Amino acid sequence: MKKRLLFVTQYLHTGGAEKSLLTLLSELDYDRYEVDLLLFDHSGKLFPMVPPEVNVLPPLFPSFSMPVGQAVPFLLKERRFRLLYGKLAAALVGKTGKGKNVGKRWAVYRRALPRQKTYYDAAISYLDFFCNYYVAEKVKAGRKILYNHMDYGYSERQGWPCPKMERKSFGKCDYIVTVAESARDSLTSYFPEFSRQIRVIHNRVSETAVRELAQEPLPPEAAADDVSFAGITVATVARLGDEKGVRLALDACRILRDEGYPVRWNLVGAGPLADELRQRAEELELTGRFRLLGEQANPYPFMSRCDIYVQPSKTEAHCIAVEEALALFRPVVVTDIPSFRKQIEDEATGLVVPVTAEGIAAGIRRLIDRPELRAELEENLRSGGDRHAGELAKFCLLLEGEAYEAVV
Repeated sequence: MKKRLLFVTQYLHTGGAEKSLLTLLSELDYDRYEVDLLLFDHSGKLFPMVPPEVNVLPPLFPSFSMPVGQAVPFLLKERRFRLLYGKLAAALVGKTGKGKNVGKRWAVYRRALPRQKTYYDAAISYLDFFCNYYVAEKVKAGRKILYNHMDYGYSERQGWPCPKMERKSFGKCDYIVTVAESARDSLTSYFPEFSRQIRVIHNRVSETAVRELAQEPLPPEAAADDVSFAGITVATVARLGDEKGVRLALDACRILRDEGYPVRWNLVGAGPLADELRQRAEELELTGRFRLLGEQANPYPFMSRCDIYVQPSKTEAHCIAVEEALALFRPVVVTDIPSFRKQIEDEATGLVVPVTAEGIAAGIRRLIDRPELRAELEENLRSGGDRHAGELAKFCLLLEGEAYEAVV
């Protein structure tokens, strides 16, 4: 008899966690597993890419991603009054504290969101915060697995998490999966009592799928610019939030422009800093050099055609975009944060630079001035094997209750 699994996440935008989940779903053995996918809402450019074997349940909170002004008439029309109250109250408490104020918001959401009636052999929350809380409190399952996709220490200092809620949800689960050793160490320092439940399973990408998608043409407006540009193209794929270091990228682009380097920087992604970045690029006269391309369902043609790929993040757990750039054999520059020290071997598979605009510019400058170093990095990547062989097997062991030992 097949084991029945439930995966829970918020939506399917083009973030690393979402891409990692789709890779995992595409690799599961559907002769062994029957899979339901529960999303808070059905938004996101990756939604059409859910494997056909997966049963997508009705959305848990259809207006979750909507701005309040759009959600109110929608929920009134649908007569979803409990969710309407939840949306309004969560919006109010979300503005009254530091960071995302997830603890207070969940106190509202938990009253508005229904329990799942189906019993599952295993329920997997694939995203931090609300998804973890929901699986812990409102899903019946023989085994519960909660994911941690962040550096908990960094996030806690920004006021994002709610340690009280994490502790409560961790106490109701069997395993906590974190996606990098550095993220595990950070999580363990806050929750040592759960150290034996924590496992590291690295995010994976389908290298074959990434390379196939990279062969697709650029959008017409970008293709014309691509043909006419003769300088060095830099690419970054990231959410436009401060933690992703996108302000540093803009300043690094300015430094290189002022030094006379013919650099054009393609920034793929959406987020709260989009308008600020666009305005600053105009003020610095970088509009044609620092290009905000928005969210792209398929960013890989931009990545594969760049001369240098840069990830300027201030924090990451295990960055999917970097894995994708490596799968495309791009010379990579990353910032010196704990997770990137594990993903990138400095001078062998990429360059690790200080978390400053000057440091990022220096790394790019070095690769521009030394094309032979770019070629060497690319050759090293082409000759490497599967970077994360065995990660799917680790996950399946957790599903079967045959857990491998934690390393603490």
